[in-house]
Amino acid sequence: MKRIAVILTVLLAGVQIISAQTAFEDAVKRVGILLNVPISFHSSENSELISPAAVTEGSPIPDIAQQYGLKPAHGNTFFNAYFGLVTAVLEHSDGECIVLASIPPGKGGGGFGYLAKDSLQEAAFEHLFFGRIKHDFRYGKPFSGASEVDVLELYSMLNMYPSEKAGDMFKAEAMAGYPLNFRGNVFKGNYTRGRGVAIGKDGLCIFLYFLMTDESVFNFETYLEEFDGAFVFE
Repeated sequence: MKRIAVILTVLLAGVQIISAQTAFEDAVKRVGILLNVPISFHSSENSELISPAAVTEGSPIPDIAQQYGLKPAHGNTFFNAYFGLVTAVLEHSDGECIVLASIPPGKGGGGFGYLAKDSLQEAAFEHLFFGRIKHDFRYGKPFSGASEVDVLELYSMLNMYPSEKAGDMFKAEAMAGYPLNFRGNVFKGNYTRGRGVAIGKDGLCIFLYFLMTDESVFNFETYLEEFDGAFVFE
């Protein structure tokens, strides 16, 4: 009986350890990415996907039309509509930058390599998820994926980083940055500007959303560099 009790105790302890994993840790483990949270950022401890802003009676959960930008949304509802549920919220120690991390459940990007005219385009079209980028720009026809024309036009609006940089920082194949339009809404009374970063390899594409102030937005590249090695694609 004592032996059985010990085994049950060990099993229960294992279950508790598993359940104690954050959504962030669980997500990267599921898709085979190694995680090293930058020491300058504090990560949320949520065990499930969360809304980036508080949901209240005055700022309810956004409906589908608000998520696609077809219906006005303001305040917290705007940001919850814009980003949807996120995997983790990371706050910088300087209080001037928040990063929302969105880790997909699996591969979903790529497949447009045949459109490429050079190696940088090929990296983007093969490794980045343009469906999510399209949504972030609220671009084109709502409720549909990215078409060939969408991909070509969206590409022209991206700041593509050299493939070597994507490889050095994350062992990824492609990385792109682009501005986020908050339409005058302010996150947590302080953050007015945003930049999205898509990082991809073989169709698996993670997204980091940097929320900054009018002043700290000029430090965006510094914040991005602090994520060097934060994710390692295997």
